[in-house]
Amino acid sequence: MKVHYFEQEEADKDDYALRIAIIQGYVPKTCLLGGQTVMGLIGAGKSPCKGCGCDRKKCKGGEA
Repeated sequence: MKVHYFEQEEADKDDYALRIAIIQGYVPKTCLLGGQTVMGLIGAGKSPCKGCGCDRKKCKGGEA
């Protein structure tokens, strides 16, 4: 698993932690953070989108 997929057009299909976070509505289906990163932030009570360094035009994420 990767920390992020910013250099790619979409996340790896086998990043199941990210898929779960998408299904549960924590991040948009176009999220490019790695699933373990997303789940760690959620577990810590933080928004995965807040502070993310991905271009919002690319990931269509929430607040910066």
